[in-house]
Amino acid sequence: MTTIENVTIEDFKLRFKTLPYLPIYVENKAYFTDDVVYYELNFYKSLTDGNMTLPTDTTNWELTNDTTDNYITDEDIEEAFNEAKINFNPNLFPSDDVAKIPFLYLAGHYLMIDLNIALNPLGTGVIGFTTSKSVGSVSEGYSLPQWMLSNQWLSPFAQTPYGRKYLTLIQPYLIGNIIYTNGSTVF
Repeated sequence: MTTIENVTIEDFKLRFKTLPYLPIYVENKAYFTDDVVYYELNFYKSLTDGNMTLPTDTTNWELTNDTTDNYITDEDIEEAFNEAKINFNPNLFPSDDVAKIPFLYLAGHYLMIDLNIALNPLGTGVIGFTTSKSVGSVSEGYSLPQWMLSNQWLSPFAQTPYGRKYLTLIQPYLIGNIIYTNGSTVF
């Protein structure tokens, strides 16, 4: 039986390296001038290169104004995992390794939805699909495959790039799957 219980927050961070994660201070790591870390509910900026002191050392660090709202926390990722588990069927996949990547993209989709809601909590609309953009004489247009949009169960995942990637990863597993179970009838 395939499972996604062993997927970790580190797996997520490795897959999506460019997201703005909370820069938690790591002991014995060298920091450089202007590196910002989060330590004991505050943000600190390094004043020196090769800085390995605690952020409370005012010779090498200064308090800086920032908020955790500007970053993705481990709790945000964990919540996205919990939401993804609701709609993820690991039994579609032949192994844990194959199931891991689509699961991470589904979690990324839910994280993006949650961040969008956090940025616009009173928003009454849904995330729409851009079919064309233009600025002056430059224009760009694209469309989503019909198989994504015509299925009422799959189309919500097409709202984010992560959801669309998830759909392309699971598409081969949605076609012609049959699961046999043993059973008997008693007369």
